[in-house]
Amino acid sequence: MERAEYVERIGRYIAILHRAAQKYINRRMQPFGFTSSDHMFLIHISKNEGINQRRLARILSIDEAAVTRAIKKLECGGFVLRKKDPEDMRSFSLHLTERGHNAIPSLIETFREWDEVLSEGFSAEELTVLRGQLKKMAGNAAISAEEAR
Repeated sequence: MERAEYVERIGRYIAILHRAAQKYINRRMQPFGFTSSDHMFLIHISKNEGINQRRLARILSIDEAAVTRAIKKLECGGFVLRKKDPEDMRSFSLHLTERGHNAIPSLIETFREWDEVLSEGFSAEELTVLRGQLKKMAGNAAISAEEAR
């Protein structure tokens, strides 16, 4: 790969977008006391109240130990409650607290606003095509990551 091609590689732009999104989300979520790395856990727990940590790790394609650390942090912050899973006493079911539920609308609004920032200047048709391409790339990445295991 030539230097010019390397500088223009797709991953570079994805990394720039990721870092910018983290900064934006961190700034918006600061009043709640959590960061961009916490939001995906809260959103998934809100959509799957009572999900266990093992299942959450599988859905997010994240190491179970990393999920445990993140959940402990959210539990200490008063966003998540862990209960022994009645179906598997070795596991915990996850539930949002009132504080966790109260944070969800702000998270959703933050994502909506970020999408508006990203999509400025694009036509509806361009956004449809872009979403399809990004989904395809995400699928390719997931397959590659699975093969690397």
